[in-house]
Amino acid sequence: MIGLAVILCRFVQYSAASVLMGSALFFVYALPAAGPGSAAALRWPRPLLASAALLLAAATLLGLIAQTAVLAGSLADALTAQSLAAVVIQMDLGKAALVRAALAVAALLYTALMSRGRALWLGAGTLGTLACATFGWMGHGAATGGSGHLMHLFADILHALAAAAWIGALFAFAGLVAPRQQPFGRLSATAAALQRFSPVGIALVAALVITGLVNGWFLVGLRIGMALSDPYGQLLALKLALFAGMLALAALHRQKSVPALAARVSSRKLAPDDALASLRRSILAEALLGFAVLAAVAWFGTLPPPGTM
Repeated sequence: MIGLAVILCRFVQYSAASVLMGSALFFVYALPAAGPGSAAALRWPRPLLASAALLLAAATLLGLIAQTAVLAGSLADALTAQSLAAVVIQMDLGKAALVRAALAVAALLYTALMSRGRALWLGAGTLGTLACATFGWMGHGAATGGSGHLMHLFADILHALAAAAWIGALFAFAGLVAPRQQPFGRLSATAAALQRFSPVGIALVAALVITGLVNGWFLVGLRIGMALSDPYGQLLALKLALFAGMLALAALHRQKSVPALAARVSSRKLAPDDALASLRRSILAEALLGFAVLAAVAWFGTLPPPGTM
């Protein structure tokens, strides 16, 4: 039961941090700074970021308690000051959890105090980026010893940042295309945002592939047969299958949906919902696959890599 709580808290942390970082930065680079097409003209971006920060803070603290319970042997032992202090002071995952929770609280206060605009999105995105970087000390990269330690840790952090940027952007896209009736200015801004995200998405996929190969070499290496017979390897294979599904949907957006929406917006021949209906379905599917990837990572991140037991 405690093990399940650890996995659930990890999943919520990954998801909330991805929205806090990826969605906030998306509002900066993909949408105009002001006007009807900007994030400031919408009501939901600030509550979205504030909710993500709150969830991140709560899940981080609860996850710290759950992880301490695993190490201490019971929840009762985990709630003692001695056990919590030992994890926080002596273990990197405890220190990282405190830093992550502090960043989440700072992001919550920042989103509550700042007015809607570019400064709000950029500040929240920066805090979210720092929070995502702390996941490197919660994964296998931090446990790698020897000369490859820094390389594996850096790859782990960059992998987490690229994934968060992609999934958070998908969440923001889902919010943009959700309304069935939209003013033409908003629809035009959405089409432009899709085109602006295209090169960013390619860079993120490249970063995910390269860092994924580095992580795979350190964790699995040439033990592919052993990995596939191990729960860790099976969950890793599931993650790769889900990632492939996201790539297929992303390619569909790039090759068909984005150009079609841009052409329809330019011609003004179709109603807004006609232009967004198929895109809405595919973005929702891609976002769901993204969160399924995070769930798989939250699970196999608690397991030892094959051959290490």
